Amino acid sequence: MDLHKRRLVLSTFAAATAMALSSCQLPTGTVSGGGAAKQSTIVIGSSNTAETLDPLQSSDAHNDFNLAPMYDRLVDFDAKGEKIAKLAQEWTFNGDATQLTITLRKGVKFHSGNDFTAADVVYSLDRAKKIGSGAASFLSDYASSKAADDLHVVITLSKTDLDFIGALSQIYILDSKLVKPNEGSDNAQGWLGTHEAGSGPFTMGSYKPNQELDLSRYKDYWDFDDKRPTSIVLRMINDSSANRDEFLAGNVDITMGLAAVDVENISKDSKYEVVNIPAPRQTYAWLNMQGKITGDARVREAIQLAYDYNGHLTSALGNQGTIANSILPEGIACRVDAGKPQQNLEKAKQLIKDAGVEGATVTVAYQPTVREFNASGTILQDSLKKIGLNAQLKAVTFPQYSALVSKPETMPDVALAWDFAAFPAAGPMLNREWNSAFVGQTNFTRYTNPKVDALLKDGLTAADQKQACTDFQEVQKQVLADHALLYIAYPAVTMVSDKKVGPIPFSPTQQDFNVGTLRMAK
Repeated sequence: MDLHKRRLVLSTFAAATAMALSSCQLPTGTVSGGGAAKQSTIVIGSSNTAETLDPLQSSDAHNDFNLAPMYDRLVDFDAKGEKIAKLAQEWTFNGDATQLTITLRKGVKFHSGNDFTAADVVYSLDRAKKIGSGAASFLSDYASSKAADDLHVVITLSKTDLDFIGALSQIYILDSKLVKPNEGSDNAQGWLGTHEAGSGPFTMGSYKPNQELDLSRYKDYWDFDDKRPTSIVLRMINDSSANRDEFLAGNVDITMGLAAVDVENISKDSKYEVVNIPAPRQTYAWLNMQGKITGDARVREAIQLAYDYNGHLTSALGNQGTIANSILPEGIACRVDAGKPQQNLEKAKQLIKDAGVEGATVTVAYQPTVREFNASGTILQDSLKKIGLNAQLKAVTFPQYSALVSKPETMPDVALAWDFAAFPAAGPMLNREWNSAFVGQTNFTRYTNPKVDALLKDGLTAADQKQACTDFQEVQKQVLADHALLYIAYPAVTMVSDKKVGPIPFSPTQQDFNVGTLRMAK
């Protein structure tokens, strides 16, 4: 969900003073001067202000934007949702998928010069379990691990979990020899907040909290590519107008999150490029299954049919995205293609009449700080008026929304929100959204269906991936049949570039894009 982030980012806080910090044993990342050096530097302006550089807190999308280029994962996913070998080269489950054996990549070095071994994997997983926050939430089935030798790790799970290998895409691997001496009394959370201990394609040169992170290309990276920029500067600029002005002044090479009108104006200048890439999130309108009015399936179907989806694409998104065709985001295997929803006002009017609720009022919760939701609330209000329903718009913050959905008496009838999969697996996302055990928590519609609960249990405990996929597809079909939500749109990540930057690939594990995948255009 969001009413915003995962990676649930609820607020931004940081140190009051900006400090320039040099990372232990690492070269500086700043490139100054003109000529070839300047041409191989990419400066990014964005609102992704890091609260900490501790890689365990990558569950915050803002943190992860800054962390991704400095660290490696065991596995990742490509644009089609297929697993990619990273620090892990091979992996196998035992018969009931309660034990996972991983063969690691040879010849990997951390930025410190230390060799990457199985001990670093064990340390990183154990540290996550010990601290229990941030990305540790993806390791709920982790029991223990051991290094069989330098290149083999055996992970023991608390129960069958075929998706655990995918969950490892959310864990960055630490240089244990570098971190251990700096553990202090907080498992190195303070030290890692301003230092790095990774093996990724870029090293940290300097860091000014709330302001800037300077990165240098790591010459000994195991997957070295000289098409990567020699340096990247991540400027943390929270105001979209300031980002626009810095871009137009030539101080930033790429930025995102600009107003649609600014994007349109910039697109008219041939020296700039507008880039749209898919995002692993989706826009929904959750319908209260236990509401006084929306508890009636006819009303829920009418709301689905009343909504102006094309208007959402043009007005709420400024054509920066596409209309959704599934209740799951793009890039996830086992999605059921339900087709793009269509507006049908006449049928919706008849359903409202049949339900006997003409003239009734439904409450619509939305987050006003998100431009898409602001426009969507107005579109929904106008759409419902056309079928005989009144909509009372209720602007809320994310904490306020969490409080509202926790109790049936305060649950809104409709809630506009984003949701996304932390990694492209259908089961975990469907489970938290539609399992009745999570009503009032992450089940945002108060949905209860014993058939769905049983299918989710079977799918999540299946040792056969094909059977699990079948179960998850049946869950989607049942939710669709129950008219539990509006699956509205797939917003795009829209960026403007000065054309120095090459094509940016879609990453289903990043909310914007993976900075470590950037390449120079020439």
